[in-house]
Amino acid sequence: MDFFEAQDEARKKTKWLILWFILAVIGVVVSVDLLVIALVDEGPNQIYIVITASVLTGGIMLAASGYKTTQLSAGGSVVAEDLGGRLVMPGSTDFEEKRLLNIVSEMALASGMPVPQVYLLDHEEGINAFAAGTEPSNAVIGVTRGCLQRLSREELSGVIAHEFSHIINGDMRLNMRLMGLVFGLVVISIIGRGMVELLRFQGGSSRRNNKEGGNVMLVLFLLGLGLLVIGGLGSFFGRLIQAAVSRQREFLADASSVQFTRNPDGIVGALKKIGGSEIGSKIKAPKAVEASHMFFSNGGMFNFFLMTHPPLDVRIRAVQKNWDGKFESSEIKPIAADRTTNNEERKSPLDALPGAVILGAVSGIGEGERRRISTGQELHRGVSQRWREAIQDREVAQAVIFGLLLNEDDQFLPKEISFLKEEAGAGAKELALQWQAETRGLHSARKIALVELALPTLRGLSPSEYERFRDITRWLIASDEKVELFEFMIQRVIERHLGSHFERKAFQNICYHQFDRLLPEANILVSTVSEIGAGCAEDAESAYLEATSGWKVRLDRKGVSSHDELDEALDKFAQASPLVKRQILVACVTAAARDGKLSSGEAELLRTIADSIGCPLPPFPGEVVEEEI
Repeated sequence: MDFFEAQDEARKKTKWLILWFILAVIGVVVSVDLLVIALVDEGPNQIYIVITASVLTGGIMLAASGYKTTQLSAGGSVVAEDLGGRLVMPGSTDFEEKRLLNIVSEMALASGMPVPQVYLLDHEEGINAFAAGTEPSNAVIGVTRGCLQRLSREELSGVIAHEFSHIINGDMRLNMRLMGLVFGLVVISIIGRGMVELLRFQGGSSRRNNKEGGNVMLVLFLLGLGLLVIGGLGSFFGRLIQAAVSRQREFLADASSVQFTRNPDGIVGALKKIGGSEIGSKIKAPKAVEASHMFFSNGGMFNFFLMTHPPLDVRIRAVQKNWDGKFESSEIKPIAADRTTNNEERKSPLDALPGAVILGAVSGIGEGERRRISTGQELHRGVSQRWREAIQDREVAQAVIFGLLLNEDDQFLPKEISFLKEEAGAGAKELALQWQAETRGLHSARKIALVELALPTLRGLSPSEYERFRDITRWLIASDEKVELFEFMIQRVIERHLGSHFERKAFQNICYHQFDRLLPEANILVSTVSEIGAGCAEDAESAYLEATSGWKVRLDRKGVSSHDELDEALDKFAQASPLVKRQILVACVTAAARDGKLSSGEAELLRTIADSIGCPLPPFPGEVVEEEI
């Protein structure tokens, strides 16, 4: 199953999930109606009371589900903080936290994803982790203290790769929807418990003082008790749905972890240590049950039907066929230096890549390879330690972006410097000029890596700081009245991955299921890719014709489209089904691969297109330069 099939399967599971939820809501509503009929005397008003109960019950459940879903749309940080997580700051000096941040950064760069924020559950001793968010742009990775202290780097990498696969394959979005829907089923039980607790303390005096009032209180108490039972059953079936949807996705995530790291010992070692630990993967946080389907391993004590993950032995044998059945000790070991080797094979820049390698990139989306992990490590190490430490400061992180966007042309640079000084201050202006000088001539892959590594720090801006930062970057890009390809890529990365963090957005629904409905937008993208890498008009036309040969309707090539046209086309394809996204990516990659070589500009444009429509494309071979900056 490739990336697009996994995404499409997750989308289909969402449809079934909604159907199951509707059936569960109907079941709860009918049960409440029967309870009301049993408690209310027969008469002309009984039918109206039952109808009112139906509307109220269904309305409350749908409203609760909508409320929870809206709350979760803010991103994975909501879940992490509910579980008691603490944001690990990019500038952390703690060895274990730095190791964790390095692993997450390397995997993000290797997979073409934005670097997610990382949360640590300080008071959780069990070995566990989770990924949460509605899309990669607002995703977070959470790990327990036990996970950090009890796992080796190899094992921790296997766990993090497992969580990255949940993000890439669409499971994370599905899991967030699950939380919202299941809360709608649980809320009836919460209301019933509240009524029982309230009336238990108030009912005694009412019965003594007023017999009629006492009868009413008794009916309300029985109603509350009934709602508690019915809500409990609704909650049970909600957890059942949660578990059923989650279990099968775990096998895919385990397999993806092995593919991503090319090292089965990592994830297998982590699973063995969970089995060999007295505390296992248990999570003590009160809200852990709500998020149980998100964890790396079962976070609590459940019977088989409510287990959100397959048994440990089944998961281990799925990866390691000849396992001897013995678990491993997970004692906390002394901290040792992180021995990540630096003598891995270096990759030199290549101007030409075989067409087969380029085309294979699309089918390989989401399927990590050791080459890609190595590429991520190369990109991470290629940005010097001094630079990585510097961009952990919010002012410096902003200045890096400003410096990358400053114009080299003396006709425009003075105006940009003056504007920057006025809007951000003299210090920001000096920092931006410093970073412009330091990054001058830097390979575009390194520049993009630097921007992506700065994202976690930039997420720490206040909303007003972000608005100022966003407005300045927009002005710098537009100041010379033209938008270069690199500027376009920077703006897409910043506004897509920071915009979703600062601007709450609803779950994005799929609006386009047929490629033909997006032919004009597809024409814009393929025409632009064909033109960017072509040496002449004839080459561009040949690339365009080959890329569009399978289209039902042939359109005229447009050439390089405007910034606004590209934005609109990408925004529409972001709302397309996974299989439609595959079609446009194949067409764009075919156009780029027509001459059998890939320039750095083409490679970064392809990655920007893929990222903009929610299909993170890993770095191509040859994008990594040899020297460290």
